[in-house]
Amino acid sequence: MTMIINGIRTFVKSFYECYESVYSYMEDDQKLPEVKTLEYICTTLLNVSTMCEESRYPSFRVCFIPPDSELLAAYIYSHTLMFETPFPFTENTLNKLAPALNPDISYLMLDIRSGEFKVIGILSAFTIWEKILTREVATGNRLPRIPNIFVKNPGELEACIGEASVVSYRSGNTVFFRTNTFTSTLAAAQLSNGSHVSDDHRLKFIYRILWRIRQNRNGALIFIVPSEESCSEYLKIKYKLPIRFLFSSDDIPIKHTANNKAKELVTYAELIAKFTSVDGAVVLTKDLDLLGFGAETLVDNVSGKHPRMCFIDWDGKEDLNKSFDDNGMRHRACYYLCDKVDASVGIVVSQDGIIKCCTRNDGKVMVYDYVSLPFL
Repeated sequence: MTMIINGIRTFVKSFYECYESVYSYMEDDQKLPEVKTLEYICTTLLNVSTMCEESRYPSFRVCFIPPDSELLAAYIYSHTLMFETPFPFTENTLNKLAPALNPDISYLMLDIRSGEFKVIGILSAFTIWEKILTREVATGNRLPRIPNIFVKNPGELEACIGEASVVSYRSGNTVFFRTNTFTSTLAAAQLSNGSHVSDDHRLKFIYRILWRIRQNRNGALIFIVPSEESCSEYLKIKYKLPIRFLFSSDDIPIKHTANNKAKELVTYAELIAKFTSVDGAVVLTKDLDLLGFGAETLVDNVSGKHPRMCFIDWDGKEDLNKSFDDNGMRHRACYYLCDKVDASVGIVVSQDGIIKCCTRNDGKVMVYDYVSLPFL
């Protein structure tokens, strides 16, 4: 019990550290509760996360908004559903309500102004969510970008700003997420180097794929290489399906409006995300042309010579506690290929939704762990 309490304290402290960096963007009624209050709330949520009912564990988000908050009227992309009679903030109340809560599109609202905390309603998004489903927009926060706690799995909490995860609590361990992997790291520079695709299109494409993979809850492996020739020695693509990126050239006969481009970009990303559910890797070029899927790596690992590794922590420093052997075959295949194919980038998604991005620099495979989609 003492270890759990200490773990929650570290988790809350870490959330505050991340929160301080975006504090200036928050309104008064969007701010985090006091430390002791948040520790109590998180401990309660952790207990609820392990309560199984009808072979189902709860998964939901809570936010900290008083019923008279101006945000409720100002945020036009959501419905505010207030309970006629507030309910006490208890483990039993939360467990009973959990099946009615979709963490992708709703918050459970807590009023914490008085000593007796109350569950007062549900904040449910609709407009942005609908546009994402109909492919009018590639990505974006469906929920108001306010601090919240996501009860994700048994024994697992995530501290978020909107849908962007910033800190994770897993079995007593606190882990920071990074939101800049595809914008300001060595991997980001490698993706843009030699590419004719705009940064905006690339980011929306990658974010949409990763978002969909996490929604589908399947593991995935994606290789982004300079060309087919650059990787032919090290990859066997089972299902070759060469497709040019939708608008990488001016000679495409279809006249693209900005809206059509956005929809087709999302459609293409959805296609790629679906291909990742097949055993093997999806292989793309830096111009986002599809080479195929179901790819198998042909790197010789019999010799036991592992690539030189460098695991980059959220603060940009090397994490010496991680090693090549920490993960399974999907991750190792990614490390091997990035080591062999110059200027390539590998993206690995575990079945539990954890994303890693890899590339090689200065003779080492650089691994960026706990990648989060950014505040959009």
